Amino acid sequence: MTRVELSDSLPPCSRCGGGLISSIVMPQEDAAGRPIHLELCSLCDTDKPAAAALLHWFATGGGKDMSRVAEGAELLVEWQKEGMAAHGWEFQTG
Repeated sequence: MTRVELSDSLPPCSRCGGGLISSIVMPQEDAAGRPIHLELCSLCDTDKPAAAALLHWFATGGGKDMSRVAEGAELLVEWQKEGMAAHGWEFQTG
């Protein structure tokens, strides 16, 4: 089951303690059986290609521009693929 919860406040980044842009709990578990948390942090994720592209989209107003929704959705999927691959998961569609 998948559900989305929106929040006006996010926890701090687990890596640097800074502010997060997004925090997602995936419906899969890591090798230790814990839920996989994907965090998007403007300080920690600039070296990851898909995360950096999504950060750039937000920084250039993509999150407030309805004409850029499709672009943002594609970037979000690529970021999820990148994050899940770091946990050994392959993102599959269909």
